[in-house]
Amino acid sequence: MSNSDIKILIKNLQNGDMSVFDEIYHQTKDIVFYSILGILKDYSLSEDIMQDTYLKALSKIHTYKPTHSFKSWIVTIGKNLAINEYNRRKKETNIDIQENEMFLGQTESRSENQILIEQIFKVLNDTEREIVLLHVIGDLKHREIAKLLNKPIGTITWSYKNSIDKLKNEIKESR
Repeated sequence: MSNSDIKILIKNLQNGDMSVFDEIYHQTKDIVFYSILGILKDYSLSEDIMQDTYLKALSKIHTYKPTHSFKSWIVTIGKNLAINEYNRRKKETNIDIQENEMFLGQTESRSENQILIEQIFKVLNDTEREIVLLHVIGDLKHREIAKLLNKPIGTITWSYKNSIDKLKNEIKESR
């Protein structure tokens, strides 16, 4: 689905047509979820924050301006909620969030996507991980990522290429 198609759906949603929400959710859920997961590193908590993200987006949909990318807008909402939750939990406990990496569970039958996601979290730093997830899962262009992260486009493309090379090397070594 193209950006113009999403913009039409958003306009319908802004006009009160809730029937388009499912399609908007379907088109954006992966990028929202993995952006949140990248911050919290807790699968279950990320699902909860994702729900909060869509509730907040629905309540603020009238503030969305179609001149901006909707995916960037909703990812920003999700990231802000995740950061707030991370900071709240950090104040409550001194447990290192990095130790709670049970975000994919320990099932025997794991898909290739789950293994790839594990590699992304294991090999890449936070910025690299975010760039890869925004590009691959979020289907954002490098210039959109640059704008979202407030970094030069050259930095984004260079970091993306290096991240992919790191992942290729890690996968090659693990075989």
